[in-house]
Amino acid sequence: MSVYCIGDVHACLKELRELLNVMEFSPQDDELIFTGDIIGRGPEPLDTIHFIQDLGDRAHMVLGNHDLNLLAVVYGYHEPKKKDKLDSILRAPDLKEITNWFRKQPLLYINQEYSVCTVHAGITPQWNITTAVACAREMEQVIQDDLIFPQFLQRMYDDRPSLWSEDLKEFDRWRFITNVFTRIRLCYTDKSLNLSNKNSPEEAAGEGLVPWYTLLTPGALDGDKKYRLVFGHWAALTGKCNYPGIKSLDTGCVWGNKLTAWCCDTDIMYSVPSRQPAKFA
Repeated sequence: MSVYCIGDVHACLKELRELLNVMEFSPQDDELIFTGDIIGRGPEPLDTIHFIQDLGDRAHMVLGNHDLNLLAVVYGYHEPKKKDKLDSILRAPDLKEITNWFRKQPLLYINQEYSVCTVHAGITPQWNITTAVACAREMEQVIQDDLIFPQFLQRMYDDRPSLWSEDLKEFDRWRFITNVFTRIRLCYTDKSLNLSNKNSPEEAAGEGLVPWYTLLTPGALDGDKKYRLVFGHWAALTGKCNYPGIKSLDTGCVWGNKLTAWCCDTDIMYSVPSRQPAKFA
């Protein structure tokens, strides 16, 4: 059996099928872990959801910002944008089932056999892996709470607070946790978040910003064992992250670059070229 982590699909189903063929993926024997943003901006959102759902327990995913955006739209707390291409999902006869399925997905997924921890965007350098797991589980309970979750969605779109504190309460606390797992890219050297800059590390350096992972405390990924951390989200990295124990897998498929996977047990990377028009936004 092999375990593969796959970067942000963004509804590029044809590329996903091609990638699985290149990997020689076996749905009977192998396991897939998606880094989130399985939808958003790409051409086949509904079919992509159904394809991943049909893989059953052979596929796992973490929630990304575009996945949460869909939920905010469904609940009426965000206006759908034409560029996100959500119409086929919103018209789907199984929209309720799709919504419930997304709400059951985690913000952090761990494969214990290979000591691999997957998140969409990253973790704040104020945390270690133990705190990250605890915060993910706390927020997942909020997402699955029928009463609290709609209230959270109403308050989700805000960049504040920018620093973690155990004293944070309720919506401020939950918003920070969600922003970290689904939006983090760059931080100031005091470890506070900058959630507006989407540039590469080289381009952002002039603003005093550094990638979140460069500020991690030594041993931050050591819990009951030493974990490898996998993330997506940051297309401008194009998968280039040379930090020990961390893999970046968003290689901008929806922007015309490529779709990438990493095999946890062999450490082999696989990629297929995008079929989408070359662009970046």
